[in-house]
Amino acid sequence: MPEPKRTISDLRNRERGRDEPFLEGYTDVEWDMVSVLWVDAESDGGSGWQDPEEMMEYARRPLPVIHTVGLLVHQDDEQIAVTDSKGPEEMGSVTKIPRHWVKAFHRLAPVSTPRASVAPQSEFKPDQLAG
Repeated sequence: MPEPKRTISDLRNRERGRDEPFLEGYTDVEWDMVSVLWVDAESDGGSGWQDPEEMMEYARRPLPVIHTVGLLVHQDDEQIAVTDSKGPEEMGSVTKIPRHWVKAFHRLAPVSTPRASVAPQSEFKPDQLAG
């Protein structure tokens, strides 16, 4: 059985010395800001019977394309993990996106002029993008 999730109150209220780091190296980490355009899976219907015509119409609709902007927490060959918030002893929820669902991925950086002259280029090879 997995351990229960800790709440931020549990983490803040645990006893620790002033010099003991909360999460080793956590507050020192600078995560890149990223923009991810990805295709999401979806489902419809519930536990009861559904109208076949409505379900067929739903089945034929294109999948939703989602745009997520946030801090890159983790990436590997299978997934990208992004959060929207990071504090000294806490962080927001994490969205994990399978790499095969990604249509575009860009690392964001401050722009030196008010208008960007060049659109960011995707960091993935075409065979890594959904399509």
